[in-house]
Formats: sequence, C-alpha cells, structure tokens
Amino acid sequence: MGRDFHRFWAGSLSSNLGDGMTLVALPLVAAMLTNDPLLVAGLTAVRFLPWLLVGLVAGVVVDRVDRVRLMVLTNVGRGGALVALSLLIVTGHASIWALYAVMFTVMVCEVFYDLAGQAMLPDIAPVGALERANSRLVGGRTVTQQFAGGPIAGFLFAVAAFLPLAVNAGAYVLGALVLLGLPLAVRRPRRPEGCAEEREGKGAVRSVLGDIGEGLAFVFRGSSLGPVLAFNVVMNMAFVAQSSVMVLLVRDHFGVPAALYGVFLGTSAVGALLGATTVSRIVGRLGRFRTEMALFTLASVASVAFGLAPNAYAAAVAWTVIGFALTSSNIVMLSAIQLIVPGAQMGRVMSCVQVSGAGFSPIGALLGGALGRVELSYVPVAAGVVVLVALLLSASALRRVTAQADEHEAAAMAEASGKVADLGEHEPEVGQEEK
Repeated sequence: MGRDFHRFWAGSLSSNLGDGMTLVALPLVAAMLTNDPLLVAGLTAVRFLPWLLVGLVAGVVVDRVDRVRLMVLTNVGRGGALVALSLLIVTGHASIWALYAVMFTVMVCEVFYDLAGQAMLPDIAPVGALERANSRLVGGRTVTQQFAGGPIAGFLFAVAAFLPLAVNAGAYVLGALVLLGLPLAVRRPRRPEGCAEEREGKGAVRSVLGDIGEGLAFVFRGSSLGPVLAFNVVMNMAFVAQSSVMVLLVRDHFGVPAALYGVFLGTSAVGALLGATTVSRIVGRLGRFRTEMALFTLASVASVAFGLAPNAYAAAVAWTVIGFALTSSNIVMLSAIQLIVPGAQMGRVMSCVQVSGAGFSPIGALLGGALGRVELSYVPVAAGVVVLVALLLSASALRRVTAQADEHEAAAMAEASGKVADLGEHEPEVGQEEK
C-alpha cells in the first residue's frame, strides 16, 4: 500500500485509540453525574451537533487548506479539551453541562479531522485499492478503538474517572505528530487539469456559500447521491437513538457492571474486524449493490434481536452482528462515494455525506432518550424496524450509486493500465541508443 499510506494509517490508529477511550469514558462520566436517560442521551446529541453546525463549512476549509496541518491542529485541540475535563473531575467541579461543553469541543475538532482524512485517502491509496485501504483503516480503527480503547477506558475509569481522559489526550497528540511526515503532494486537494491557476486566483474571494453550493449541486444534480443520503439520515438517526441509551441498556437492562461496559461494547469489534477483513471478498462475489442490501438488512434484524435479547450474552451476540453489518456496509458505501466524487470537491461532498448522517443524529438521540424513558428495550427494536422500511424505499437509489462507482473504478483501472502499456511501448530496446 506504500509508505505514505502506512504513515497515514499509523496516525489514524493513535487517534482511533483516543476516540475509543472518549466514547466509553464520557458516557460513564455522564452516568456518574446523572441517572436521567434524557440527560445521558443529551451527550450523544451534543456529540453529533457539530456536524450540523459546522460540517458544510468544514468541507470548504478541507478543500482549501493543507489537510495534514489541519488534522494536526485539531488533534492537539481535542487533547487540550480532555485535559481540561480531567482537571474538573479531579477538583470536583465536573457537571453534566461541562461534560457537554467538552464533548462539543472534541467533536468540532473531529469534524475537521475526519473530513480531511477522508478527502486525502484517494490520493494516498494505490489505484484500484481504495476499498482495501478503507478496509485497513476501519480494521485498524476497530482494533484500537473497540478492542483496546474501550476496554482500557472502562478499566481506568474503575480506578479513577479522570485517568482515561488523560491517557486519551496523549493518544491524540501522538497521532498528530505521526502525520507530520506526509509529503506535500497529498496535503492539498487535487485540481482539474488546466483549472489550477484560475481556481487559485479566485480562491481568496470565493464565498463560502458558493463553495458549499458547488458541493451540494454535485450531490443533488451531478450524481445519484441525494436519495442515498436521505436513507443515510434515517439509518443514522435510528442507530444513534440506540447508542444514546446504550450505557443504560447495558448497565441497567442487561446488568453489566460499569467496569465491563467497554468490554461489552468491544464485542461488536469482533464483528467489525471480521467485516473489515472480508468485505472486499464479499463485494468481489456479490457486487456492491447486493452486498449493501444484504448488510443493511442484517443490521436491521440484529438490532431488533438486541432489543428482545433475554440476557447480556444474547445481546452481545446481536451486538457483534451489528458491528459486522454496519462496518462492512460503511466501507462499501464510503469507497463508492470516494470513487464518484472529483478530488477538488471531495471535502465538500464528504461534508454533505457526513452532515446528512451525523447532522440529524441529535434528533435521533433525543428520540431515543424519550422512548427510553418509557422502556429501554423499545429503542433498538424501533431502530431496526425503521431502518428496514427505509432500506426498501431507497433500494433503487442504492443500485444507481453502486453502478456509478463500478463504472468509475473500471475507468480508473483502464487508465492506469494504459499508462503502464505506454511506458512499455516507449522503453528503448537493448542497443537502440547505440544504433
């Protein structure tokens, strides 16, 4: 996969370790501060709120600046926010509102970090290996975030509530330092041939709204992504509703102690890792469209099974299946979108994709909290049913998008093969220069 990809991957692994600790430590702190399902779910709402507020603007920034520098600065910012929360916990001044503020700051930084990484990947991965590159990133994220970060955070939290936050901050800073070695060629967005000077000349005066409009125009008029993003909105709202009360489901409904909360969440990592390592082969046999339909259906059924599980062991099995299905489907869809989108618009289009999913997730989180007040087990059951209905309504749009991705990938591989053939034709024969 090349030296640049592996450096990029190493930086991502360190940051993913920090993400895993954050997603376990902060809900545990919230449950320590309050038992109200709505207030606990509010933390998840705050987690996704930055996508709605700054997601589209972040896409414009990613398409204008040095992406590596942006990723470094945001990782340092995340580390600083977690250090501040650690101090509040140690001094006894932590509150649910302070927790919301830190989560919001961390996630604003993550918006810029994630978009910059997704936009750079097509320039770093070899031609024809984008799905494999995404699989390695997701597989590495699964190992560090769920196998390592989650359980470590749970055990450290049992010792002292501030410990996982302090270690987390160090992981973010380390991830930032690793990225500094990436070459300049992958830091800036690719420009269409013949348009570089014109675009650079206008770059300083072009309005942010104009840039956002260009990305939206590609999504809704220049491709078939619009209906797929509508499905993405529904699916993310449904699964975020489930995750918003997850700490209460696991701790109170299934009786798992707080020290093992990260271990329980880590069971989905088994499925996620299996999905990341096998999805390329599944796509090779079934094709992108059939793979997506099968995986989304499996995720819906497993969510219903999770809500109806009679004990923690059965719930862990369903959670593992959900991890497999969602991870695999996300890899396929992300790769398809990256194949369709031009490099110069990647940041803006990917921001539209993320905003469509994460931007409306606070609504899903609050709905999950409200339904959880009635009965916690209703939340995953409702999530599974809603996703299955939405999938049936958007099947034709998924077919069009995956077909476009197949065409773009075939064209890119044919172009790469042609360049290799041209080099072979122009290579001088032995002794030709002497003649």
